[in-house]
Amino acid sequence: MSRYLFYFLFISYLQNVMGYSQLCDNKTRSCTTQILGHDYTEDSCQLEYFKPDSPACRAMDFAPISPNDHIGGVSLKPYSLQYEHVTSLGTFYTVNHTVLNITFSNIKWKTMKFRFQFSKQKNSDNHCRNIVISNNVTINDQSMFYYDCYWPISDGNPNGQSHILDFEATDDVVVNRGQYYFNIPTPQMLSPSATINEWKPFIYIEILTDKMKLHVVPPPSHLKVTSYEITVFRECDKETLCTADDLVANTTIKLKNNLQEVTYETSMLKKSGSYYYVVTVIHDACNSETGDCQYMESPRIRITNEVQPLSICIASITALIVATLFAYYIALRVMRRYCCTEYKSPPAYELPSPPKILVVYSPVNRLHAECVASFITYLRSEYGFELMYEGDISSTSHADPFIWASESYRIATHIMYIVGPAEETNLYNNIYDKPIITAHRDVDNIVLAMIKANRNGKSQKDIINIFFEHSSGQLPIETRHDKAFFLLKDWQKLISYLSQNMLPKKQIMRTEKGKCFIEDLSRAKKLLSIKQDDVVIRCEKNWNEKKVLL
Repeated sequence: MSRYLFYFLFISYLQNVMGYSQLCDNKTRSCTTQILGHDYTEDSCQLEYFKPDSPACRAMDFAPISPNDHIGGVSLKPYSLQYEHVTSLGTFYTVNHTVLNITFSNIKWKTMKFRFQFSKQKNSDNHCRNIVISNNVTINDQSMFYYDCYWPISDGNPNGQSHILDFEATDDVVVNRGQYYFNIPTPQMLSPSATINEWKPFIYIEILTDKMKLHVVPPPSHLKVTSYEITVFRECDKETLCTADDLVANTTIKLKNNLQEVTYETSMLKKSGSYYYVVTVIHDACNSETGDCQYMESPRIRITNEVQPLSICIASITALIVATLFAYYIALRVMRRYCCTEYKSPPAYELPSPPKILVVYSPVNRLHAECVASFITYLRSEYGFELMYEGDISSTSHADPFIWASESYRIATHIMYIVGPAEETNLYNNIYDKPIITAHRDVDNIVLAMIKANRNGKSQKDIINIFFEHSSGQLPIETRHDKAFFLLKDWQKLISYLSQNMLPKKQIMRTEKGKCFIEDLSRAKKLLSIKQDDVVIRCEKNWNEKKVLL
């Protein structure tokens, strides 16, 4: 019996030596040797112990996410460890456990507290530690510290054991904060004997202030992995009202070697939702297009774009100030208009704006095109109408027929289609009477297409057809049912229609020549007009003088 008891105690001691280091004891231990070396006292570095799932560990608070440039290096790497368990009968069996190793490199801090916890059940299975280095110690930039005392329990589902690692480093000046999201891999995935078709990468996501960084741990040296295909998805949930996850980003990164981590940064996405990464292992023995390559999913990261209260407060105050100033401005305008008589001015004589007429015609016949140009020139100079036709395209900055047609159609109040001669009259035998070959072709067809597309729109145009005496061609179907004017017979009707029955004086004043004419008439009327009584008196005086003379 004593022999079995000795054997049991020996096995227990052996498994503790194999599984734990001194830092994993259930009490506060010195970490001087691991970080500073043998030249310092034991109290120069202390690893503070927290009981698993204790209130102190659950209540450990961390600062908001901030830039962590002064932390140094903090990396995660899991490995599989064989742990020997002894039964009550004295027999033992081996179980593979997943062990998480945290490597702190290039240490720049004096205190480092960290906590492992489940992402979904944050009040259970918490693991906390706090590393405190004396302020009197100068730390070497090459210093490193390995911590591998966290043995999470894996249920065999690599995508179901989502964890969060929170850590916060402080020195004499600044506080740096970090946060990692990762899934616990199974020991089978980490086995050194895993083949290329069995191995899956370990990935973890680093949360920064304005972006997320994906870390992919290097593959084992005996596996020939060529690249990683990295895909970012937005998960479909009740809020998004979708049927499949949205593809946000996709890239392929080739591996330079099997020694360095692969990282991929993603800016914080503007649309709220749950995002996750999928890392697919690419090698010669699989085809990513057929889906037979191994892949690993990251935990879901919830992104919320909530407006901060401070931003709302600033925006509200700014809007209130602007609204107050605008109301004050309106009040001053009203007071000046109705109360302050010295600011009142007689109403100005304003002419209604002339119609904007878009002229459309087929420039196939040279003689017809010349008539259209003369007609437009006359209307512009004598009546002050604003006419737009394809001859204006060359004077624009872009010289683009489509842009000109779109802009002209948008601002036009009237569209005037001038009917040309029949098609058979365009067949000439004389080379000097050939049709016009212009760089701006099909402008009429572009405008007609716009008329057809906007026929039932909100902004209706006044469309008219103009017939010259030689206009024997057919009307296009787009304007066939609109008003028609036959020139020169309907000239007065056309001018009255375009002028909107404006009084002759206002119509004349639309041109510079007309303004000069009206001004001359007004000045002559003012200077030459006299009262009728004065005329009668002068006539009587002249008559009396004539009588005396007789």
